[in-house]
Amino acid sequence: PSLAATQLDVTGKGMVSVAPDEATITAQVSLVDRDAGKAQARASKEVDAMLSAIKSFSLKPDSLNASELSLLPEYRWDRATDQQQFMGFRVTRTISFTIAEIDRLGAALSALANAGATLISSPVMGSSKAQEARDEALVKAVKEAHKKLTLLAGAADMSLTSISQLSEVAPHSPRAQPTLMRAEMALDSASSNTFVAGNLTFVAEVRAQAEAE
Repeated sequence: PSLAATQLDVTGKGMVSVAPDEATITAQVSLVDRDAGKAQARASKEVDAMLSAIKSFSLKPDSLNASELSLLPEYRWDRATDQQQFMGFRVTRTISFTIAEIDRLGAALSALANAGATLISSPVMGSSKAQEARDEALVKAVKEAHKKLTLLAGAADMSLTSISQLSEVAPHSPRAQPTLMRAEMALDSASSNTFVAGNLTFVAEVRAQAEAE
């Protein structure tokens, strides 16, 4: 039987690792006051202090966001009266930014804690070369797929005639949720030597179909 126009189907994967050179930090201030206006004013004062504290750090352009605010009534169950007791209004203000000085990460966390942050997220490491790494991983994936096609064809005593389809397979990589830590823990871990950041790995996968005869 003829083996003309036999279709081959393979996948290829490429991986590139780079050292992180930036980190995204999210910090919050959360407080309760019986007067909603006073609660917001106090929270705004704390946010201003945090923004002032990070002025000495080099931030990634346009990464600073200090617009998040929530205002909710807070109650406590009173067992004596078997009723809810109004405690006040809880105001939560959140700021986030990306620091471009990875070696000063610990100092930035310490500055936020000293300025009044009540919750600070675990830093999310990143790289300014992320897009270049993704592109390189994709190129590697295509080369691996082509190599597989060539090997399959050769093992079957055939030759590749053309690649009929080539597509990228979107990898399932859910983003890890930042772990919140209390501000005093950030103070305890303030030294930049505390953060031993491993390499960031970028993975690309492609699917390739080709004809061989």
